Amino acid sequence: MRPSGNNNTVVRNTNAHSRGFSLVELVLSMAVMTIVMAGTASVVLLASHALPSAESPARALAQSSDVVGEIAGELLYATSITEKSATAVTFTVADRGHGDPGPETIRYAWSGTTGHALTRQYNGETVLTVVEDVREFALTYDLTVVTEEFPPVENESAETLLVSHDTSVALTDLSLTDKNWIGQYFFPPLPADAIAWNVTRVKFMARIEGAAKGITAVQLRLPTAGNLPGSTVLEEVLMYESALDPSYLWEEFSFASASGLSPTQGLCLVLAMNKKDTHLADVQYDSGAGSGLLLTTNGGGSWTNYGSMSMLYYVYGTVTTTSLPDPVTRQWVRSVGITLRVGPAPSTRVETAVQVLNMPEVTGS
Repeated sequence: MRPSGNNNTVVRNTNAHSRGFSLVELVLSMAVMTIVMAGTASVVLLASHALPSAESPARALAQSSDVVGEIAGELLYATSITEKSATAVTFTVADRGHGDPGPETIRYAWSGTTGHALTRQYNGETVLTVVEDVREFALTYDLTVVTEEFPPVENESAETLLVSHDTSVALTDLSLTDKNWIGQYFFPPLPADAIAWNVTRVKFMARIEGAAKGITAVQLRLPTAGNLPGSTVLEEVLMYESALDPSYLWEEFSFASASGLSPTQGLCLVLAMNKKDTHLADVQYDSGAGSGLLLTTNGGGSWTNYGSMSMLYYVYGTVTTTSLPDPVTRQWVRSVGITLRVGPAPSTRVETAVQVLNMPEVTGS
């Protein structure tokens, strides 16, 4: 069948051929790329030369700055300082959650030898190098210093022998009666810093005489200006004749109230009648040596001090002295100056000062 004349159709080919690069264009493009790549390489090379080397002053300055900043940042929160010197510092900071709970201890140190490393140690662990080739490292401390003084401290000695006389040059017996009494003035040698002394016990030689019914008052009395027994009885204990031996023995008596005695005066030991008897007891004394023997023949109405005779006696007691405690100097750190130079160039020195917030006390050297 032939197509109708009214349907004239035109068919066109839409698959046009794409135009490619010519050989000339390709050669030119490669030349341009070669120039661009060469320029880029040059830029990279120049940039790499601009970076500081490990030995350059710029690199050393950066290291100095970083390390000083690290030290200052940790010192800022120090709560105590246990070591402070020109080349080392040990300090504690509050618990920051590192390791075991509790304060953390940090130590920075340099040997002081040129070229040696600056080190850091944490909580006593391994010492680590912070930076090598240190030429300078110095720490200075701005301190508040207070010297504390304390009042004198009283010290009482242990019981000791204060004074005694025990010889046999010319032993003599005295029979104690209602009228005939005996005594002994004594003033113990005391240290120069003594402020008081106390009597704890005395002993003397005594024995029974007669029916053993007598009772003797063993007294400690304050002396008069002439070193005779005064009227003030500090303490009194009783000696019962019935408790004595027929032979002379050392009879000992303790005292509790004869204390706080002035270091400028002595005491009188007095053996006086307490219960009347024909003979209270016999007491032995040395009539050929010693000093301070006291005798009365009228029941204490008057006394005589025999400067070349003495009872046989021992006096024990304690001595109170005073000492002045050594003053204590305390230091608190307000700020720490830090100087660091890494490498040989003087321009790498970095200096700063850190204000320590907690004003820590120095507890070590």
